[in-house]
Amino acid sequence: MQHNYELMFIIRPDVDEETVAATREKVSATITEKNGEIVDTDDMGKRRLAYEIDRYREGIYTVVNFKAEADVVKELDYVIGINDHIMRHMIINVDEKYAKQ
Repeated sequence: MQHNYELMFIIRPDVDEETVAATREKVSATITEKNGEIVDTDDMGKRRLAYEIDRYREGIYTVVNFKAEADVVKELDYVIGINDHIMRHMIINVDEKYAKQ
């Protein structure tokens, strides 16, 4: 059974646009390869961080809403975890009534 999820990740601000696009594409591909469905992607751009992470004061934010099985979340967590360009990420299970349609 597919559940609704929201993924937010922050990419280091010192990478070039091609690397940012490739990182976002890798995340999207990981979801769709495992029969997940991307509902919405919001590229929020460069923003100031609330606190310093790895000596960076800014980061490039991306939010992805998707539907997938639980094993996709595990794979996605692994793929993001080994990516050196992503500073932080969070995947949450979104209740059906709050999910984007």
